[in-house]
Amino acid sequence: MNFLIRHQHDLMIALQAICLLTAFLTLRTNNLSRRRKAAIIFLELSATGILSSQLAFTAYSFMMNGTAVFITKIAKFGDYFFPAFLILNLNFYLKDLFQNEGELKKMPWEFYVAGIFLLTEIALVIISQFTGLYYTIDARNNYIRGPARPLAYIFPCAALLLQFICILRNFKRIPHETAFPLLFFIAIPIAASAIQFRMKGFYITGISSAGMAILLYIFDLKEMNKKVERAHRLEIEMLARYQKELEQTVDERTKELRVANQKVERLLLNILPADVARELTEHPNATVLFTDIVGFTKMSSDMTADQTVKMLNKLTSLFDERAAREGVEKIKTIGDSYMAAAGLDENAQNGGVEKMVRFAQGLLRDVEEFNKTAEKPLQIRVGINSGELVAGVIGKTKFIYDIWGDTVNVASRMESSGQPMKIHVSEAAQKQASDKFDWQGPVQVEVKGKGLMNGYFVE
Repeated sequence: MNFLIRHQHDLMIALQAICLLTAFLTLRTNNLSRRRKAAIIFLELSATGILSSQLAFTAYSFMMNGTAVFITKIAKFGDYFFPAFLILNLNFYLKDLFQNEGELKKMPWEFYVAGIFLLTEIALVIISQFTGLYYTIDARNNYIRGPARPLAYIFPCAALLLQFICILRNFKRIPHETAFPLLFFIAIPIAASAIQFRMKGFYITGISSAGMAILLYIFDLKEMNKKVERAHRLEIEMLARYQKELEQTVDERTKELRVANQKVERLLLNILPADVARELTEHPNATVLFTDIVGFTKMSSDMTADQTVKMLNKLTSLFDERAAREGVEKIKTIGDSYMAAAGLDENAQNGGVEKMVRFAQGLLRDVEEFNKTAEKPLQIRVGINSGELVAGVIGKTKFIYDIWGDTVNVASRMESSGQPMKIHVSEAAQKQASDKFDWQGPVQVEVKGKGLMNGYFVE
């Protein structure tokens, strides 16, 4: 205690700075209501005023010049005025708290009576400055207590007591993280006043009031952060619920669209000619690729239908993604066979062979990546050929884009006569990219209807 008394001036100066900083931070805070923000700012400024008044009184009360007498009078006025003004702003703070967090439509009577006590106290302080009701400062700068000085303790303490009772009576209506600090905010200055009344020269009331004002802001800021966090959680829950509702709506609209498409398809089937649905297009130099899985028939016999479908779907999905990335046109899949084309334009020098070989090299890498997690590792054969072909959509039902011609047949033979995990390229295709890759061959291949043909393997 003696240590606090010896260093109380330094402590008071430090608390002044903290109170002013807290008032500034409150001013910049966006998530507080205007009334509560104003109440906290005036609480901090009132605490600063109490400390300033007590520091000024101790500094000038022993001097006997005119300036010192004037400053002592002002300091003593602040010593009585600011505590009442602080408690009045606490009253405004509590009103806003109970109206918002407590959701009280009608304010408790204690607030109104406490407000009357505090306004009466402020009026008596002002009167005392001119009449000596609470105190006088004589010409020798002596502080003389007035006859009504006990009222300066009675009115503020009565107001604090009413606020304390109101908080207890409505304790369940406000967050406990805020209610407990408020009770301490009220109880500690009352206890400090009793200590200061018995220990002259120890301004513990002002120190405790400033400390409680700072702590009140800290706890209010903490509660504000919790409210923001709760609001964010509620927003996330609302977004999740909205997403679920949106997904349900999309599902419903998808079903409706599927029904509508089926109706349109049936209508088109009744309108389009029976033999041709789209005009066929000739391509002078396209490149065709075929792949299939080595030993697929035996492999699938040891697997369930579900396992077979999952395996093919996973592998085909990898191929589809690569085709989309590298600009290769997927034509179709037939069982375990994958068919793709490049250079489907009228330019004979379209570079489709180089693109297709690089695509095929990527497919081999995809298979190697697939085998890292596959229950049964697999291998594929790849065949490539280039030349003329026809592309388009034919038929009356289940339209599908397809390609035909001798070029397609030879590409299929290149695949079936190839080797596992190698790219088998026809001579026609190899000539178009002979300087782009390293080649192994030629290797003679028996092609049905064609006889012996030369094939090459990409190194």
